[in-house]
Amino acid sequence: MQKIHSLVKNRKYTVHEQLSSLQACFKGGRSERRHNGFTWWFEVTPTPLSDTYLLKIVYNQHAVPLVYVEEPKPLLVAKGAKTLPHTYNTKKQQLCLFMPKRMEWTSSMLISKTIVHWAIEWLYYYEEWAYSGRWYGGGHGKWDVMKS
Repeated sequence: MQKIHSLVKNRKYTVHEQLSSLQACFKGGRSERRHNGFTWWFEVTPTPLSDTYLLKIVYNQHAVPLVYVEEPKPLLVAKGAKTLPHTYNTKKQQLCLFMPKRMEWTSSMLISKTIVHWAIEWLYYYEEWAYSGRWYGGGHGKWDVMKS
């Protein structure tokens, strides 16, 4: 019985299953399919007082999902900051949501149950950082801006 359980637990989701789950869980998004992947756009408002953001998830089979803030562009940075916190690329607004080398996300996890929620959480902490200069979102690096 234990052996069967571990096989089910480690099942990898196909590109089609990943996209279908996103479409079922989050109405109103739009997608473009490719042979080995997809791009999916959706709007999110992290809190009732938040701005609305357009996020883009790019996913290719055998790779990790890439997440970008498409709108607004550019995102505001905290006073005194030169770059966005916890991103791979400030200009492209590519979010850092997990550490791929540590296998914090694998294709046995649904994007709709992980990446989307992590992106919303990143936006929540981003809004606090843009206002206060303090990054409460955890992760690696130091993103606090020293106020003078």
